Amino acid sequence: MNVYHKSMRIILHRLLLFAIFGTLTGCTLTAATPIASIPPTATTYQVIRATPVPTMARLYQPVATEPTIEPALSADLAPEIDCEQSTDLPTTRHTVDAKMDYATRSIATSQTVTHINRYDSALTDLVLNIEPNRYPNAFTLLSLIQKDTTQGDAPPSFNLTGRRLYIELIDPVPPDCAITLDLLFTVNVPAIGSGVQAFEGFFGYSPRQVNLGHWLPTVALRQNNEWITRQAVFVGEQEVITKADWEVTLTVNNAAETLTVAAPGTVERLSATQWRFVQPFARDFTLSLSENFRVAQNITQSGITVEVYSFDDAVIPTDTGIIDGAEHALTMGLLSLEIFSDLFGPYPYERLLIVQGDFPDGMEFSGIVFVSTNWFRTYAGDPAHFLTLITVHEVAHQWWYARVGNDPALAPWLDEALSTYSEYVFIEEFYPELKDWWWQFRVDDYNPSGFVDSSVYEFASIREYINAVYLRGVRLLQALRDDLGTESFFDWLKRYAETGDGEIVSADVFWSLLTAEQLEATRATRALYLRQP
Repeated sequence: MNVYHKSMRIILHRLLLFAIFGTLTGCTLTAATPIASIPPTATTYQVIRATPVPTMARLYQPVATEPTIEPALSADLAPEIDCEQSTDLPTTRHTVDAKMDYATRSIATSQTVTHINRYDSALTDLVLNIEPNRYPNAFTLLSLIQKDTTQGDAPPSFNLTGRRLYIELIDPVPPDCAITLDLLFTVNVPAIGSGVQAFEGFFGYSPRQVNLGHWLPTVALRQNNEWITRQAVFVGEQEVITKADWEVTLTVNNAAETLTVAAPGTVERLSATQWRFVQPFARDFTLSLSENFRVAQNITQSGITVEVYSFDDAVIPTDTGIIDGAEHALTMGLLSLEIFSDLFGPYPYERLLIVQGDFPDGMEFSGIVFVSTNWFRTYAGDPAHFLTLITVHEVAHQWWYARVGNDPALAPWLDEALSTYSEYVFIEEFYPELKDWWWQFRVDDYNPSGFVDSSVYEFASIREYINAVYLRGVRLLQALRDDLGTESFFDWLKRYAETGDGEIVSADVFWSLLTAEQLEATRATRALYLRQP
């Protein structure tokens, strides 16, 4: 009977869940998953759903231990698609249960993705972007189930290529109806590399730290009836990420009692080894773990808690006393959060985490940022230092990324130039004697060239990219400020932050907020710096 087979599929799926998650405690991930699984790959893996009548040239490969799909249930027995979703609900919700073996940096994960069709026509497909699948042996998909279809809970056809997981939905999903997917997968965190690869240490581990940035699948942006997945290159960033609500339960085994988890959102400690995090309206859910973190925190005048997670080498003894880079980063975080909230609008979360990262430079995420160990170790107590600038830069990304999204592959200047110029705004406010130093040290010494509105695909080196997008970008913004006047310029940026709040916006939105007179006043500046003025 079809009903019997439906029940057996659900039972087998639950048994697979138990096999992966129920036996992980106290042992390694390898011992917990003695099952056939999809091989980790950064190329292509395709699964075609079985059909009642096999078709030629189709190869069906079952995902993990999922059984063959039986013919569809009768109309009387088929579950209804979840429609008429409230407009108050987030378009995308992620519920994650992750069990980590800290000793092996392996994570067995169950993730439920619920996505509401907010478009005018039915959806026949869906794309998830999965960053870890770009790394060899880092991601293994064990099971993919679409919930509550006309065939019950069933595995859809899909194609996994690099960071893109393309899913053919079993039934068309009408507007205002919800799609729910259950994914089972493992993540093996890679060691932080060297050279260019080291810059991606936000997803990687060092001897004292595990960083989980972009480690969970996200729903791709849909534009002009297409799902957006940008080609990965070593220059810049290419992740186009929409807002979602996140609920993540994390269990960590085989770690010392001193383990500290740095993660944004509301935190509930469920046990000595388990935490639950709730992070609404966020583009990502990122965390860092260490058995050696030192934690310092303070509260802004507006009530936002700023926390710094650092290591012992952030505190440097000298002949004249102790230099505490962590304390300096905390102060910079507090001050920048206050001024940017005044200028650009409210910070969207209740906490902001600044984490010392064992990789070059810095990196932004929703509610949490990384600042390189290099800047902590070399800080000598003088604010004219990269520890000041990069901390402020990453905090600024809470507006120019976390709040207002853009396509960082095709229009990276919309977040990077604005965040870099925000450094100068901070210097103007708190260290005005360093204004000339900032321009010389940060910009002029590099004699930057190139069009500000270039894509990441137009550069042969990271230096060329930074020079054009970041550095000529701040020259563009300063010239626009001169054209418009300071008051009108910052009013424009605040309106841009309000207009783009929670969205993925283009440069057209940025320029549309200027009046006809302002566009005319900035015409020469735009022609000087932009390929498409």
